[in-house]
Amino acid sequence: MEKKQNGLVLALVVVVLFFLFGSFGMGSYGMMGFGMGFGFIFMLIFWGVLIGLVITVINASRSGGSNSDSQSDSPLEILKKRYARGEINKKKFEERKKDLIA
Repeated sequence: MEKKQNGLVLALVVVVLFFLFGSFGMGSYGMMGFGMGFGFIFMLIFWGVLIGLVITVINASRSGGSNSDSQSDSPLEILKKRYARGEINKKKFEERKKDLIA
């Protein structure tokens, strides 16, 4: 069983080394041959970061849209919402409403 595991590990190491240092159709070991695998890894990192930024911007724009609505509420609308939530009683609501209207 141990020889089988060693064989799998060796095969994996060979594939990784070939992937990292091999030339994948770009000619022999010229300028583009050595390190082609590293370029592939950097390409994956680049696309991962780019997709992450796009997702972050989309999430920020969605959450920013809901916050901008609450910022545009008038003071009277805020007062009505506080009264509806039960944060203030009717007496305080009427007093503050008079202050806002006057």
